[in-house]
Amino acid sequence: MHDKDNELKLKNDLYNAKVIYQWEAIGRNFGHTLRWIVSIGVPFLGYSLFMLLIQDMAAVPVLFFIGLIMTFVIRYLFLSDEHICFYLTKKGIHFTTEQIIPEMAYKVMRGFAWFGVAVSFLAVTIMGPMAFVGAGACALLSFKMTGFESKISKSYILFSDEYTLFDIRKEDTFAIISHPYDLYNSYEALFYSPKDRDEIKKHLLSVFRKSRYFEINNSKEIDNYGPFEPSENLSINHANS
Repeated sequence: MHDKDNELKLKNDLYNAKVIYQWEAIGRNFGHTLRWIVSIGVPFLGYSLFMLLIQDMAAVPVLFFIGLIMTFVIRYLFLSDEHICFYLTKKGIHFTTEQIIPEMAYKVMRGFAWFGVAVSFLAVTIMGPMAFVGAGACALLSFKMTGFESKISKSYILFSDEYTLFDIRKEDTFAIISHPYDLYNSYEALFYSPKDRDEIKKHLLSVFRKSRYFEINNSKEIDNYGPFEPSENLSINHANS
């Protein structure tokens, strides 16, 4: 069970523990093509509906430019790839996550952002009060994007005694599920590069006191192996290895 009072000590122990193995991977939420489809489709669908409401063709250039800004905001802020560095210790895993954003995108986004602020206020002048909702929201986002830069976040997983290790082959991902299942001790997004797969698997199984190992095709199959109850005699299973 997760103990908040003891979490700080456990976290400090984790970060001070010797790193047994480390690896890097690229995390992706969706496929490359799908992310661009979503990034382009969402803003232009929204502003197309807005055009039906105001029915003013003079607003088309302004809305088009706002939609273009939002396309890059969605693609590089919300749907960007992530560079992840994992650090495995006997206490758990700590890792850093950083958005992968091309250098040119930084310059383009900052330029669009400042121009977007001006265009948003211009939209209010041209279209009147009806534009406050769309243009106002865009102005706020554009102003925020003037300081556009990649952020590095830190996270960690604290190990418990028993685990099931899932190798999700079609997603190039490991999932570790604790026994009994605990949100703070389990994680389903340990991304890996195929060339590092066997080495990572070996080190993960070596630090678990008790473990099982299964290969599956996608993360939805994990539930088929539950419930994840503790077992006194759970032994290491190298099935499918």
